[in-house]
Amino acid sequence: MEGDLRERTQDIVAMILNAAGYEVESADELFDLSAVGNDDSYVVLISDNPAECERFCHRTFKMRIGEETEECRKILVTFDGAPVAEHCTCWGEEEIVRYAGEAALARIFGRRVVLDEAAPVRSRGQTRSAIRHLPIKVSERDASILSGTRGKARCRFVPYWCCHCTSTGSQSVMNRVVSFEGERNDGINAINGTRMEMMLGDAVDTMMPDDCEVLTPKIPRDEVEETTVAAMIKDLTQRVRIKKEEGDAVFYQEETLKPKKENITAEVALVYVPVWQVEGRDRVVEVNAFTGEVMSVPSDEGVEIF
Repeated sequence: MEGDLRERTQDIVAMILNAAGYEVESADELFDLSAVGNDDSYVVLISDNPAECERFCHRTFKMRIGEETEECRKILVTFDGAPVAEHCTCWGEEEIVRYAGEAALARIFGRRVVLDEAAPVRSRGQTRSAIRHLPIKVSERDASILSGTRGKARCRFVPYWCCHCTSTGSQSVMNRVVSFEGERNDGINAINGTRMEMMLGDAVDTMMPDDCEVLTPKIPRDEVEETTVAAMIKDLTQRVRIKKEEGDAVFYQEETLKPKKENITAEVALVYVPVWQVEGRDRVVEVNAFTGEVMSVPSDEGVEIF
């Protein structure tokens, strides 16, 4: 990658990571940028050189923060169509365009970019994925027992939008103060819109098993973010009755108070939920591999559950 292109890309990536809440610094010849956040850290290489990319992907980087040492996550930014990129997140043109746009909006609205998933990881001869997902806590055998049917089970990773929404502020009416402080966590199926309880802290980043199926999101992130903010406003909206006196007359007036949209922050990240799909002779049953719940609604549009 030519020097000018590399420098311009470095500026854009630094802007994206800053918008995601990381402190970014230029680095040495082993990588281009380092980024330190509250919970994790990244090192970034910007290159189209296969040998340089391969060295970066197979090297472990650690960072000492205070008295603690943690392993850094890795981002490889490359515009080559088929890099060797084991064990790190790969950003190409599509990811740069998406994150740069989100960083611009974050700057306008005073919010934070969420680096919601690791991009596909490509190696010679095969495609694997390192994605953020809930861990598998229910085994294939236990899922078959819970399903109540005999049949072949396969593991599928279903995309969910994990939403963390916070609201601040208050409003005074007469001598009464109405608080709009609140917090909401939710998981929304990115295919059919069904919901489950979900915390981003439960998710992990690991390689997907070779024999699993990873489904593609259909509901866009912006739509989910808008819906989440609207739900938060609805939850915190209050009707208050205000007592007023004019002379000897006493009357009551009702007002509807709701939080301002600009005081609500929504962080939306893509998290995949493992689901065991057990296919019997006359029915298909799905079991959430994280919670063990037998699902009453199919996780995608291509399954019929009886």
